[in-house]
Amino acid sequence: MYTQCTHCGAVFRVKMKELTVAQGKLRCGECDGVFVATETLTTTLPRKETLTQEEREREEDGIIDPDVLTPKYKRSTAKYTFSTVQVLTVLALASILIAQFLYSNKNWLTGELTRNPKQVKMISRNIISHPNDNGVLLISASIENKAKHAQPYPYVEVTFLDNKENTIALRRFKPAEYLQHYAENDIFPPNKETSLQLKIADPGKKATRFNFKFM
Repeated sequence: MYTQCTHCGAVFRVKMKELTVAQGKLRCGECDGVFVATETLTTTLPRKETLTQEEREREEDGIIDPDVLTPKYKRSTAKYTFSTVQVLTVLALASILIAQFLYSNKNWLTGELTRNPKQVKMISRNIISHPNDNGVLLISASIENKAKHAQPYPYVEVTFLDNKENTIALRRFKPAEYLQHYAENDIFPPNKETSLQLKIADPGKKATRFNFKFM
């Protein structure tokens, strides 16, 4: 399809999809004026009378290239215009996407590791009375980091329950309390298994079972 600048008469070939995106407005590549392209939209080449007899015959035979115009109406590049609202909307959406990306990857960008306790799995566990301390239980267990990346060692919560699922005793342990030779900022490598030992006061005969929770 064709349209014509209402300021200088320059002719352009356009597509409806492009006009829809630009809301029907074009900026002329010749005079730089903005005009409503739909007002002069046509399926035939404007000012056909300016073509030579030979060009008319070739066009009627379907031979002439629509892009080949007479020198007076040389085809110019149309510049599609966008409203301020459209530009601001696009910028706002881009800013939101960038902010979401930065927030989601803040730990990667800063090099900071975060705990992912859901990826820490219990491999084995056992509980016995401490051989030397009366009234103390000794809990030994083996845990593994199933995450694909290293992470800080988790906090371990041990809960003792009675036969009615009521909590009898609860204790949380920091890594330094259950790991031997633990140093600050030590990390739990991926797919790595490690052993832990915990000491906790015996809650008595009411406690029939215990649970582990990683935090």
